[in-house]
Amino acid sequence: MKKTPLTIEMVREKIAELVGKNISMQVCRGRKQVKKYKGIVESTFPSVFVVRLTEGESSVPSLSYSYSDIVCGEVVIVEAT
Repeated sequence: MKKTPLTIEMVREKIAELVGKNISMQVCRGRKQVKKYKGIVESTFPSVFVVRLTEGESSVPSLSYSYSDIVCGEVVIVEAT
């Protein structure tokens, strides 16, 4: 059965629901390099969203990604339990 394709509007709505919640992210960096982060969705903007990292995995306190990164499959976000 064919899967319904994600649109940027659908992704924007789902990310807006996650503002202030803990998430787990998996980011594909290319050449089989996958980084995993844990953080909180801090804010959303018309083209990007910002995730504040909660664990000291990175030297930067926050990361930003565009909604198209999720549509393309480069970023996968799951709400942490």
